[in-house]
Amino acid sequence: MQLVLMSFEEFLSSIPLDRYREELLTVKTVEQDLPKALNPLPDIYSNYWVSEVRQFPNYDEFFDNWWRDHQNQINEFKNKYFWGCSCEFVRLGFKARLYRTLISVLTQFHFSYTWLANCQMPLYTSAEIDMKGIDAVIQPKEGITIALQIKKETYRKEARGKGVFVEKGKKAKMVIEVPYTITTPEEWHKLEEAARKEATKKRYSLFRWLSSALQRRLSNGFIVFEPLYPRLVERYIAQRKDNLPVSDMVTVSWDALLDAIMKLADEPF
Repeated sequence: MQLVLMSFEEFLSSIPLDRYREELLTVKTVEQDLPKALNPLPDIYSNYWVSEVRQFPNYDEFFDNWWRDHQNQINEFKNKYFWGCSCEFVRLGFKARLYRTLISVLTQFHFSYTWLANCQMPLYTSAEIDMKGIDAVIQPKEGITIALQIKKETYRKEARGKGVFVEKGKKAKMVIEVPYTITTPEEWHKLEEAARKEATKKRYSLFRWLSSALQRRLSNGFIVFEPLYPRLVERYIAQRKDNLPVSDMVTVSWDALLDAIMKLADEPF
């Protein structure tokens, strides 16, 4: 899996983020809920979540294939929401929409690949569970399922509560919010210094530590994760897996996680 991780990082570093940002960032015409047939997650998983080294398609190639393979469903969607609009207008809207989804999923994939390359507990993910708001599943021991949500620090908590099902009939015992940030350590430090409330200062301090110790930027600016991050999350799970409540589901917020694993980081592996 280490070779897959290296291949995946090489692919991530080749993404022309600046070009796509200029071309697609301001395009927000396709914002409606997509029907299941147009959900890009199955195609993203089939192309980018792999078990062996392979050539990952660039985004233009990925989108061209997706657009071609979903013409009937796209036409139905266009006739419902964009009657009278040009095909190119709709195509650009979809390209911008899918790009935002892809970048987010590629980031969570990097965390999962890094976990598989550096941790012992098994990790599983799929398009089906991703559609339920779960980015990855950890099974530290038989009968225990831990759900991870790998999100940018501004994300909405869309999968909190008692309805988080990993598989049919199986409920997660714990949901852990695993944050990442695109803000630099220097920017977090400035915010921390300017903060007046202690709670705000601590929050910024946690994000500064996250951005400096648990993440790094590739040559093109893509945010990826250091091996230390999943290893600390694994250690956190290992310390709690035997003391989870029988019936209730535990939700670990991003700040509680960062606070806990910052303390764990001082302990030798």
